[in-house]
Amino acid sequence: MKKHRWTNEEIAEYRKQRGNFWYNNKLDTRVFVPKPFGWGFTVNWANPLAWLVAAAVIGAFVCFEYFYLRR
Repeated sequence: MKKHRWTNEEIAEYRKQRGNFWYNNKLDTRVFVPKPFGWGFTVNWANPLAWLVAAAVIGAFVCFEYFYLRR
């Protein structure tokens, strides 16, 4: 199968089949996907860009702690 941007219906069907708590779909190119319930977004952990975003957020907190709070 070819990678493409999955629709919300395809994501819902994928979640029904897998039943995973974490969304990790290698065939979906989106980094942020709609949550299965409620409102908001969750992360597609199979996308390498998601790991870069997570590392950037953690790095920002570490830099804030180191440079701002340790004066």
